Amino acid sequence: MRKKIFHIICLACFILGLGGLASCSDDDVDGGGMPEITGVRITNPAKADSLFTNSAPDSLIVIVGRNLGDARRVFINDQQVGFNPVFNTDHSLMVRIPSENSGFKLTAFDSELKDEIRVETSHGTAVYAFKIKAPYPSITRIQARYPRKAGDVLNVYGKNLVDIEKVYFTDLTAGKLDSTIWTEIGGTHVDATDLKILVQDHHKVPQTTRYETTSQLSVQIPSLPFEKGAFVIECAGGTVYFPFSLTLPAPTISTYRNDGGLSSDMPVIGERVTVYGTEFIQVEAIRYGDITIPADSISVAETEDEVSFNFWQVPSEGSSPTLTVVTGGGEVSVPFYDPATIINNFDNGMTDEGWGPNVIYGTSPFGGTGNTAHYLVENKFEQWWGTMCFFKKDWSGEPMTLPSYDVIPQTATTDELYFAIEVYDNNSTFNSPDQTNPDAVPYQGYFRYELWFGDNINEGGPVSTQYINFKWDNYDAGTFTNPDGPILQDINGKAHTGEWYRHVVKLSLFDAYKNLTYKDVYEKGLGIMRIMSLTEGTVPGTVDVYFDNIRLLYVPKTKQGN
Repeated sequence: MRKKIFHIICLACFILGLGGLASCSDDDVDGGGMPEITGVRITNPAKADSLFTNSAPDSLIVIVGRNLGDARRVFINDQQVGFNPVFNTDHSLMVRIPSENSGFKLTAFDSELKDEIRVETSHGTAVYAFKIKAPYPSITRIQARYPRKAGDVLNVYGKNLVDIEKVYFTDLTAGKLDSTIWTEIGGTHVDATDLKILVQDHHKVPQTTRYETTSQLSVQIPSLPFEKGAFVIECAGGTVYFPFSLTLPAPTISTYRNDGGLSSDMPVIGERVTVYGTEFIQVEAIRYGDITIPADSISVAETEDEVSFNFWQVPSEGSSPTLTVVTGGGEVSVPFYDPATIINNFDNGMTDEGWGPNVIYGTSPFGGTGNTAHYLVENKFEQWWGTMCFFKKDWSGEPMTLPSYDVIPQTATTDELYFAIEVYDNNSTFNSPDQTNPDAVPYQGYFRYELWFGDNINEGGPVSTQYINFKWDNYDAGTFTNPDGPILQDINGKAHTGEWYRHVVKLSLFDAYKNLTYKDVYEKGLGIMRIMSLTEGTVPGTVDVYFDNIRLLYVPKTKQGN
C-alpha cells in the first residue's frame, strides 16, 4: 500500500512539473483557450514519457494536453467517469477507468458507444480517440474436415476473440512462433475471408470479479501457397495463433500438462483412462502392451484433444510398457503400465510388518487389479494410532527394489518424482464439513505417509521421514488447514469419490528427500513404507478407501508446464 501511495505522489509531482514546463510554450493562456488532449500516459513512473492509445479497464491513466483546467465532466466510451480534481491542472487530468464489474461497458459489446475520451471544461470540450480493451484473447481449438482446401469453413473456438482487427494464415509454424521473440508475426500472410461471429458470450467468471467472452468464429480457408503454418487472429487486446495444416497432422500427447498427458499411468480394472493431447482425429485404435482397444470402444472429445477408454484388461507380462494412440494422421506413444515402477500392488509378495490395526487385504467390490488395501474406519474421532498399511520387501532387511535408471533417469529431481496410488474413496468424510451444520468444524481426518530408508534396516535401526498434508491452525479451537490441498488429491490438486483415480504425493514434500536427485533416492534405498489413517480431531467421521498399485511415478518438468 505504501508503494502504491508513493507512486501516486511521484506521479502527482511529475504531472505538476509537466504542467509548469508546458506553460512556458503554450499559445493559449492557461485555462482560457480551447481544451485539447494530446495523449494519455499510465501511472508507472518508468513509463511516464510514453503515450498510449489503449488501456484495460480498472486502470489509472493520466490525460495530458492543453487548457484542461476547470474540467467539469469526463466521459470514456460515452460513459461518465469520476476523477480527482486535486490532480487537475491545465495540462493533465488523472482518471481511473472503471471496471466491468462496476457496470462499465466496452465498445466491443455495444456498437453504440465510441472509442474515445471526452473532457468537458467550462470553456470547451476536448475529444481523443482511445480504446478500452477486452481481456487478452486465446484460441483453444480450430476445426475443419481433412484434407482441407480453399473454400472450406474453419470453425474457431476461444476466449475473448473480440475487437478483431485482422485474421490470416502464415507459413510460420506455431512451433517457430513459440520459440521466437517477435513484435509482429512475419512470414507469408494470406488473409482469411468471410469472417462470421457465431458466438460471443460475454459473462462474469463465477466466484471472481473478472469478465470473459466465450467465442466461436468461422472463416473461409483461402487458397494457400503452403501446406502448414499457423492461423492468426489480431485483436485490440492482443495477437494469438494456433497450429494449422491442410493435411491431417499426427496426434500429440500433451507435454505441457503436469500429469504427463494421462489421467493414470497404471489404472486398475474398471478405471476410466483419459489421454490428453491434440489432433485426435479419425482415431482408429489405442494400443497398450499386447492389448488393442478398437475405435468403437474409444470416446473422443468434441474438442479432439482427449480420448478415453475403460481399462478392463492388464497387459501380459513382458509386453511393451507403452500406450499408443493411432489416428488417420499417425501415431503417438507415452509410457504406460510399466511393472518396473511398482513398489506394492498387494499381489507381489511384499511383507507386512505386522503392526496393527491393519488394513483389510482382498478384492474390492468396486474393481481393482487383484488384491487391494482397504482402509475402513467407521465413525471415529480422537484416534491417535490409526489403521495402517505397513510393508517392506521381506524379512531379510534388504531395501525394496526401485526402478532402474533406464526407467527413471538418475538426474530426475524429487520435484519430478511422486508416490502414485490408485485410490477408490467410497464417500469417506475427508474434505467435508458436517453437512447438517455448515458452520461446524470439518472432520479432521488425514493420512500420514512414512518412508524408512537405509542400507540395511536391521543394522542400527531404520531412519525415517514423513509427510502429512495437514496442519493445525488452532488445536483448541479445532481448526486446521490442508496446506498442500485436499486429502487424497490427484496430481492436479483434486480429490474424487466414487471412482478410481490416481492419487500422488510428491517426494520433495518429505523433508529428507528435498532437493535430491533420483540417484540420491536410489542410493538411500527404501526399507519400509507405512501409510496410516488418523482422525485426531473431535468431529467423528468415516474412512472407507481402497488402495492399489503403489508405485514411483516420474513426470519430467517438460510435462509440468515448465
